[in-house]
Amino acid sequence: MADESYWVERAQSAEARFKTLHDQMERIQQESRAVLDTFAARKKSGGSYEIDFERFAEQIGMEGALELRHIIDQRYQVSGSPGEKPRIKMSA
Repeated sequence: MADESYWVERAQSAEARFKTLHDQMERIQQESRAVLDTFAARKKSGGSYEIDFERFAEQIGMEGALELRHIIDQRYQVSGSPGEKPRIKMSA
């Protein structure tokens, strides 16, 4: 009987660990879906991600779009007004 109780205890412990890991996995999957939805991203069959920029712009709103544009303009040294041909400073 001692052997049986040992195995019952191990099985119960394994079930508890499995339940905990399963719950964490589901939470992570939900968070991943939320992040992909926020960034309007879709995983392609090759493993890379594709972003729907129209939907992304809607998701981040006006303030986020302006902040993103500012960061992009600084990062890539873009100048000019929206709607005009951008001017890019090339550095050697």
